[in-house]
Amino acid sequence: MVGNYTAKPKRLFTVNYILILITNFLIYFVDYAMMLWTTAWAIRHFKADVSVAGLASGLFIVGALIARIPIGRFIDFIGRRRTFIIGALVYLASSPLYLLCPNVWILCVLRLIHGFGFGTASSASSTVVAAIIPLSRMGTGIGYYTLGLTFASAIGPFVAINLDARGSYEAVVWISTAIAAMILVMSLLIKCPERSILQSELKQLMRFKIGDFFERNALQISTIAMLGGICYSSVLSYIAAYADYRGVSGIGATGFFIFFAAMTVLSRPFAGWLIDHCGGNVTIIPAILCEACSMLVMAFAKTDAMFLIGAVLLGYGYGTITAGCHTLAVHVSPLHRIGVGTSTYFVFLDVGVGVGPYFLGLFVKSFGFESIYLISFVIAITAALFFYTYMFRARLFTRERMDRTAKAKMLRQKRRNRDANGLVSSNS
Repeated sequence: MVGNYTAKPKRLFTVNYILILITNFLIYFVDYAMMLWTTAWAIRHFKADVSVAGLASGLFIVGALIARIPIGRFIDFIGRRRTFIIGALVYLASSPLYLLCPNVWILCVLRLIHGFGFGTASSASSTVVAAIIPLSRMGTGIGYYTLGLTFASAIGPFVAINLDARGSYEAVVWISTAIAAMILVMSLLIKCPERSILQSELKQLMRFKIGDFFERNALQISTIAMLGGICYSSVLSYIAAYADYRGVSGIGATGFFIFFAAMTVLSRPFAGWLIDHCGGNVTIIPAILCEACSMLVMAFAKTDAMFLIGAVLLGYGYGTITAGCHTLAVHVSPLHRIGVGTSTYFVFLDVGVGVGPYFLGLFVKSFGFESIYLISFVIAITAALFFYTYMFRARLFTRERMDRTAKAKMLRQKRRNRDANGLVSSNS
């Protein structure tokens, strides 16, 4: 039996797909809620410097990176469902330990371990969803899938900010622990399409070359995700402190992530539809420029209205970038390396979100909070120029080029299945 890797469901919204949508939301809810909470907790409870607090927050993503790099390569060998469960167990075991940390450096170690569980579980989920979505609806399917991240990126920080404002500091940890338990239960319910590995592929799998852990075809589009992630991290980690610095305490501060999420809810499915019908070139460039505008607005924001304009622009820009780059990373990856392509995308995105808070926080003491967003604006413009130079001009993601690539991938997979079935028959 070769496996059911290519047995694509005719309907997009199957039971498994819906379960993965819910699980993805829960995984990222804990991520975003705890990222914001960790920064505030390190500053308040341990009297940590802003950059050290940003480091503690971002180390979660470093832990995710440690997991993602090998998981992308070995997930089909370990088993997708087994990998999912392992990640969920680590995620749950780490969650209640935050309140036991005696100092900020132990907190940093815990963030690494917690991030490892997150990276394992989210990588497994993303590999499964890419395998069950029909190629012709990959953009739409991933667009809906990334809505879980959208809702989590708004609801998680919103819950953390409001509980923090009420002085309920420990409640965020206990809520995250309960949700992590739900993630473990969901991982046991999801049926994962597994992929059998041929002997020739197993030999290649046992090689340890650094290039084998990254999908070369996905590097360029993943770089765009990384630069977009740096810009977004400037908001995620510092929006509460920046609003206080600007004296903005109304809806601009408390409702920032709600407006951000509302626009992202619209942008991510639209981005998927746009890629499926028009290609990636006309999707990504406007999104990058929109994120650049958001950073520029935030650099000069002094009122509730300007904060909310920045939130809406960021919602469309970052939402479209992440959904679009995820889809395109899967698109350019061979079918037998979807796990590696997905891992490559998330590794680069996580580097951006994880390194961003620490790197940008270094400029606050000397140049003020405004410098964070001005530097992010320059980074976004750099991303637009990079995409235009290396992908747009090469017509890499026009709809016609993408259709030809998808057909070629399916033909290669059919030949592989035919050869594999022939091998099984000869050994029977």
